[in-house]
Amino acid sequence: MNGIFDGNFIYRTTAVYDTVFSSDLTLSHLNMTDFVEISVVVDGCGIHKILNKEDECHVGDMYILGGGVPHGYFAKNLQEKPTVCTLSFNPAAVLEGEWADTESDHFCYGVFRDKVPVSYALLNSKAMNEFKNVYSKISEEVEKKELEWQAAIKVHIAMLLITVSRYIDMADTLKVNHPKEWITVSAAMREVVDRCSDSDMTLESIASKLFVSKSNLSRMFQKATGDSFVAYVRNVRISLACKLLRTTSLTNEEIVGRCGLRDIPSFYKLFRTYMGMTPYQYRMSQQTYKGETVMSIYLEISENVQRGKSKIIKELVQKAVDEGLPAAQILNEGLLAGMSVIGEKFKNNEVYVPEVLVAARAMDTGVQILKPLLMEDGIEATGKVCIGTVQGDLHDIGKNLVKMMMEGKGLEVVDLGTDVAPETFVQTAIDENCQVICCSALLTTTMEVMAEVVKKAEELGVRDKIKIMVGGAPVTEDFCRQIGADVYTSDAASAADAAAELCG
Repeated sequence: MNGIFDGNFIYRTTAVYDTVFSSDLTLSHLNMTDFVEISVVVDGCGIHKILNKEDECHVGDMYILGGGVPHGYFAKNLQEKPTVCTLSFNPAAVLEGEWADTESDHFCYGVFRDKVPVSYALLNSKAMNEFKNVYSKISEEVEKKELEWQAAIKVHIAMLLITVSRYIDMADTLKVNHPKEWITVSAAMREVVDRCSDSDMTLESIASKLFVSKSNLSRMFQKATGDSFVAYVRNVRISLACKLLRTTSLTNEEIVGRCGLRDIPSFYKLFRTYMGMTPYQYRMSQQTYKGETVMSIYLEISENVQRGKSKIIKELVQKAVDEGLPAAQILNEGLLAGMSVIGEKFKNNEVYVPEVLVAARAMDTGVQILKPLLMEDGIEATGKVCIGTVQGDLHDIGKNLVKMMMEGKGLEVVDLGTDVAPETFVQTAIDENCQVICCSALLTTTMEVMAEVVKKAEELGVRDKIKIMVGGAPVTEDFCRQIGADVYTSDAASAADAAAELCG
């Protein structure tokens, strides 16, 4: 699929839709824009779903949709796929006077007669050629950008709308049984789109403005869209959020305000539910470097960290650096993301110590390339921890594993080694400005040294500033509470999670 925003008032795209239609599709699976959209099937056949109604679509089918109407094209099966040309435009920027007034019967040159949200026309070969000719001229104006090219595009769109309005057969304009309900629902949709940034917008306030009851509007909305009013509002807000993530550099806080959402946590949760990724991942997926999406590079780095492919990681990280990607994002979205997956798998017994070791080695290969760049950018670790095996104990396999997991969380780890005295733990934490001390023990006879670490921190007056974590085969949650330590974890992955949370 390819699409181009041209001067922020027109969007043109030609796409082959290969997602096979399923009857359980909801509004969240449909596309929506606040622009007017004219789409024509130019090859193949498939299914076009508008709100809760789906129809077969074939070559020559033209659909004109007002802003805020969810719809989508789908393949009938793996062999039958529609190719669709689409022109989307902002009527307020392209048209003038009554032609741009959504409340006027002449809006878009009367294409939306009776204020219905969708119009349909079956184009013959002559009309199809006229549409392709206009599409080609608009594309040419965009590419050449000659004198008054934007004005020329506006003229082409006006002529197209006039031509389209002449081809619309009103008997087939609405492929629904209750056009009056659609008119009310369409008006409600426009209100939602116009008031999207208002976090206090409710079904009741929309119904009041349209002089219908809340329950009646809710019923009509469910009948026309196949989904609830609340679901539609969420879909509008997520669609706007996607647009802002694609086309602006607004922060997530600013986007939350623009979309009328409650707060950052609810925005993240809602976005992941609808889009299957975080807002940041979505924004990165829309950017490209040398024809390759940013997210694909990060995902490739992440996957090869998980496989422990040090040589490939070295090549991929260097490639990302050469293409100008930020070192911090390569670290967070590529290397640390991959190590985080390994940590979760280790916690769930899906991988074992050897796999963790090779993954950590691969991650470190990439980190070594990024270190000079991170230092130049002034990027600091997300926290600092000192770790060691307590005095009298020389075992370090578990301690080393915890260290790798913590580094995989973006923490800086000061490794004190084995046989570490209580005063060394605490003094190092003070000197190195560590937020957390991590004590490991394998021998039951050395566990009591952990209690001495807690006492030494109290003696030096830093107990309230530095958190103390304990772990190892003989250590338990009860023992942790008994000696006054802050956190006990039973495995390396959980220890890394806890340390990251304490530092955060």
